[in-house]
Amino acid sequence: MKTLVYYCMLCCTLLVCNTAYAQHYHAVVSNGESIQAAIEAAPLHPAEPYIILIKNGTYNEKVIIDRPNIVLLGENREKTRLVYAELASKRSIKEYKGQSVGNGVIVLQEGADDCIISGMTVYNNYGSTVEETTAHQMAIYGRATRTIVINCNVWADGNDALSLWAPDSNGMYYHADLDLRCPGVDFLCPRGWCYATRCTFYGDGRAMIWHDGRGDYDKKLVITHSHFDSKSPVTLGRYHHDSQFFLLNCTMTDKIIDHPIGYAYSDKVLDPCPWGQRLYMYNVKRDGGNFKWLENNLEEAKGSPKPEDINALWTFGGKWDPEAGIKRLWDVLAY
Repeated sequence: MKTLVYYCMLCCTLLVCNTAYAQHYHAVVSNGESIQAAIEAAPLHPAEPYIILIKNGTYNEKVIIDRPNIVLLGENREKTRLVYAELASKRSIKEYKGQSVGNGVIVLQEGADDCIISGMTVYNNYGSTVEETTAHQMAIYGRATRTIVINCNVWADGNDALSLWAPDSNGMYYHADLDLRCPGVDFLCPRGWCYATRCTFYGDGRAMIWHDGRGDYDKKLVITHSHFDSKSPVTLGRYHHDSQFFLLNCTMTDKIIDHPIGYAYSDKVLDPCPWGQRLYMYNVKRDGGNFKWLENNLEEAKGSPKPEDINALWTFGGKWDPEAGIKRLWDVLAY
C-alpha cells in the first residue's frame, strides 16, 4: 500500500498519511483532473479548512480561489506542478463569476481569506515559452488576507512573482520554506503585514523585495533566516509607498550590491512617503563583507524590539497566529 510522506519544517515532525485514508481529505485531485473543479465543489463558506489534496503531476490551468478556508496541499513540492503561462497585460481570463480576476497561476479573490497553499511548484512560465519578457507575470496573486504559502517553489519569468495585495494594503501573509525565483523586479511584494522565514531568493539584476505599508505605521515586511542570491548583481529591494523592512539572521551572496533599500524613482514622486526610509537589520551576513546599511540597528525601530521578540505573532501585532493554525492543520492530516 502506497504511503504519502509530508515534512513540515515549521512543526519539525515527519507526518505520514496512508492513502487508505484519502477519504479524510475533502477532495483529491489526480493528474489529468481539474483543481478548479475541486474548488468549485467546496462549500462557499467552509466552517473549517477545506483540504484539497493534489497528487503528483503537471497541471496546466489557472486556479481561482473565490471562497475562504481553502487548503491546496500538494503531494510533493517538486512533483506537484501548477504551470501556466500568462502575461498581466494579455491575460485570457479576466473575469470569474462576474468579478474581475488578476494575473497569476493561482489567484485568491477578495474574500478568499484564511487559505493555505503548500507542497507544490507554482510557475508562470510566460517569459520562457511565449515571448521573452520580464513584464508582470505573477505566480501567486491575492486580494485576500490571512494567506499562508509554505513549502513551495514559487517561480515566475517576470515581475511580481508572489503578489499578495489585499485592498487598502490591509492584508496579513505568512510564508515559510519557499524557493522564490524571478528574473524580474519586486518578486516578493506584499501590501500590509508579511512574515517570511527560511526562504531562498534568486533573482537576476533587479530589486528583489518590495513593500507597501500605507495607512498604518506598524505595517511591515519581516524576513528571517533566509538567503538572497542572483545570477547578476542586484539591488536587494525598493519601495514606492510608505514601507518598513526587517531582516534578521539572513545571508546573501556578493551579488547583492551596495544600494540600500530605498525609493524606487529618481525622476518622479509616486508617493511622498511621509514616514521615510525604515530599514532594520540584525545579524545579516553578506559574502565579501557587509555594507554600512546592513549593520545591526533594531534599536532604531519603534519600541526598540529585541531579536528574540521578532516572530510571526509580533509581526501581526498579536492579531493573527498563523503558526498555531498550521500546527492544528498538520495534526488533522497526521492519521
